Parts: sequence; C-alpha cells; structure tokens
Amino acid sequence: MRFFNLLIFSLFFFNGFSQEPVSNKFLYLDESEYKITYFSPSNINFTNNNIKRLVIVLHGNNRTAEQRQNAIIQSANTENTYLETLIIAPHFIGTQELINNNLDNYHLYWSGTSWMDGSLSSSSGAYPREESFSSFEVMDNIITHIIYSEKFPNLTQIILTGFSGGGQFINRYAASNRIQEDLENEFNIEFKYLVASPSSYLYFNDERRVEESLDEFEKPSNASCGTYNNYKYGLQQMNQYMKYFHVDTLINRYKRRSIAYGVGKRDNNPNSSSLDKTCQAMFQGNHRLERAIIYNNYLKYFFGDLGDNHKLYTLNGVGHDSFVFYNKSEIRKLLFPEIKNTPNLPLSIEKDLDISIFPSVGSKKLFVKGDFMEKPEFSIFDINGKQIFNYESSILINSKFSINTSLLEDGLYIIFFDNFGILNPKRRKFVINNK
Repeated sequence: MRFFNLLIFSLFFFNGFSQEPVSNKFLYLDESEYKITYFSPSNINFTNNNIKRLVIVLHGNNRTAEQRQNAIIQSANTENTYLETLIIAPHFIGTQELINNNLDNYHLYWSGTSWMDGSLSSSSGAYPREESFSSFEVMDNIITHIIYSEKFPNLTQIILTGFSGGGQFINRYAASNRIQEDLENEFNIEFKYLVASPSSYLYFNDERRVEESLDEFEKPSNASCGTYNNYKYGLQQMNQYMKYFHVDTLINRYKRRSIAYGVGKRDNNPNSSSLDKTCQAMFQGNHRLERAIIYNNYLKYFFGDLGDNHKLYTLNGVGHDSFVFYNKSEIRKLLFPEIKNTPNLPLSIEKDLDISIFPSVGSKKLFVKGDFMEKPEFSIFDINGKQIFNYESSILINSKFSINTSLLEDGLYIIFFDNFGILNPKRRKFVINNK
C-alpha cells in the first residue's frame, strides 16, 4: 500500500473550468510528486483537539466536489456539529479538467467515470504518468494520513458518503476497504458508510430481480447481456484493487460493515440523463428509487438477517439533488451520529523535532525526514532484537529519504539511527501489516 503526504500549495488561477475551480489543496505523493486535489474548510496541518468525526464526501459524474463539501457544511451547521467535524471532499480530476486548467504533469487524472469503481488513474500519450493509482487506494491514503498525522487526537468516527456517482464509489469501497479493521482495532475508530442515490449497485452473486418484481431474484436468461455480472455490477473480472481479497472475504466484510442507503422518493425518472441505462444496470431496476428498493430486498435475500448494519432511507420531497438530500433531518442524523468511542492513540507512531517517519503502519516503503547533517546511518531490528540489516542512505533530498521495506514480513520493527551517537540514540517503531 502506498501512502501520501498531505501538503497545501497555492496554485495559479485557471481559466476555462469545465465544472468548477480545481482545489488548491492536494495530496502530494512522496518522491514522484503526484497530486490528488481535495476541498476542505479546515487546515489539516494544524492540531485540532475538537475534531471527533471525519466526514469524507464524494462528488458525482459532474465532479462538483466543492458543492458536495458545502452541502455537508450546511448540514453540520444545522446539527451544531461543525466544530467537532472535519470535512474533506476529494476531487478526482478528469482529462478535460487537466487540459482546461493547464495542470502540471504531476496531477493524477481519471478518464470518464473510471474513478467511481476504483479503477487506476490514467496515463495517455499526451499526458503520460509513470505510475497509476486506484481511486480506492487514494481514499485509503486520505483516511490513513488524517489518522497518522496525529493532528486530530480525539478523532474516533469516520463517515464515508457519496451522492450519485459518489454513491457508486462508496458502495464498492465499502466492500473492499482494506484498512478498516486494522484502524478499528488499533485506534478504536468507528466506520460508517452512507450510499446516496447511485445509478447502480454491486451484487454478490449472479442473481438479479425477476422482471417487474421488487423482491424476487433469479439468474437472468437474457443472453444478449452476458456481462451483467462483471465488475462493477457483480464480482466477476474485478479490478486490481478489488482482487486484493478473496470474494468470500469481500462478501463477509460487506455484511458486517455499517452501511446506510438513501434515495429520494422523487428520484424516479427512468429517462434521467445521468442514469446508467446499460443492460447491466437495467437488470437492477428502471430508475434510482426502484434500484435502491430492489437492492435493499436483495441484501435481505442474499444475506438473511442483517440486523442494524444495513438500512434503506427513502426520503419524501427529494429528487436527484445532493444539497436537499444531505440536509434532510434523517440524513443529518446519519452523517453526525452520536460518538461513543474514546480515542486510542497508537504506540507505533513516534515523532520528535529532528526525526519523523511516515507511514508507521502497512507500507512497503518507509519515508524518513529529519535534521540530518550527513547521510543517515541506521539499523533495523525485529521485536525480538534480531538485527535485520544496516543501511546508509545514498540519497538525501531536503532532509528526506526512503527505505524499501518490501522484503520484511508483517510485524513490529525498531529502527536505530546511528548518526546521533551512543549517548544520544534515536529510535523509532514502525509496523509492517499488509493483510
């Protein structure tokens, strides 16, 4: 798993926006310098002890991330929870935005709607990139950075939501999120998902609703749509990120996770210009309201008793409008539920003024930054005190270097820096955990 450092930069003002201004805040990928933009009313580089909840909201096909952010801000203000809530709206830049805004070669971008299903960022002949990243991997890194930054020591609740295309993203990410269980266990953090008005859903077997039925399911006989169960509609031919887990693991995790579904009762236009009308999607229903109801019935049919983990909310007076949706009282309660957990700060993070390590958990590459006057010399030991290797960094750029830890097995390690002398030892802990 690759990790990002979150930095804030000022960009030039751009002309010719396709939807909205590209945010001047972005995720910055160490060494390669690739960037992911985001909107947030908060400065995440300052410590804030008041923050108890993180709400991440995903834009839709039109990429109006700032509008989604503003809808959540309004909702938080109404609930009087704004001061305890950190709001972040990632912005997955499209090819045309890249061109219109004359962005540099380090901005990641996705063609079309590929970001919705966790596909890799693009690299074309005109706009090449040496590396590609799953949009789900980006989400992993946003969450992990916020937690491991130690800027929000009282954060114990994470709400992940998306409307329309963003709802498609959250539905699939809820099944495949690689980091939830580890973060729950280590930090006592509670994860919740809100899937809002998507055009389609992820099904877990090859059955779909019987034509015109809302609660009967069987394997379709329509041979002309043989790809109906391929990902993103089903679990066949999954993408790189989704393949990380066995299908049974994905299914079991989805069942256990706390996922709410919301849709407006007026979101029932079968001719909506943004509605997915492919044959794969039409197996799921005729419009968003119908598809939400059918999916809720399918989950009960497929999983049996779901307890309180999965619940559908159909909202009076709401069409396909994210601002109205997120400001309904039923939805506000889902966005800002009661916080029950208490923070549990990790032992694996250690920092001081002269050395910092990031990430502390789960990476095949470790980044070290410090006030080094010369090339750092260090040794790595396992928890039993066995020395793994000695190392002298050959590359030191802006007091920062990286360590390849891909050959290390999962476990706790201690790194000793030799440059500081035996009377002033510097040591840090880190954890390899790629399960």
